[in-house]
Amino acid sequence: MAWYRSNECCRRLATIPGVGPIGAVLLVMEAPAPEQSASGRQFAAWMGLTPRDHSTAGKVRPGVITRAGDEALRKTLVVGSTSLLRYFDR
Repeated sequence: MAWYRSNECCRRLATIPGVGPIGAVLLVMEAPAPEQSASGRQFAAWMGLTPRDHSTAGKVRPGVITRAGDEALRKTLVVGSTSLLRYFDR
């Protein structure tokens, strides 16, 4: 918690609904630099949340969900988003 409080990037990420302090710390520690991903979809594919994109010449060929990336980070973000969806469903 001390590292979370001292890191501005963690505090800003924690303001996103469903992320929280634990998800923010995991994102800062495990995620690659944003410059390495061309889009949000590629970042999600790195994390293992969406299928990898194997598209060429305008032909869309989504691959399989690879479960790549850090398992703890993926679980934390999925649990946070699920709880958020349940909250808004009520």
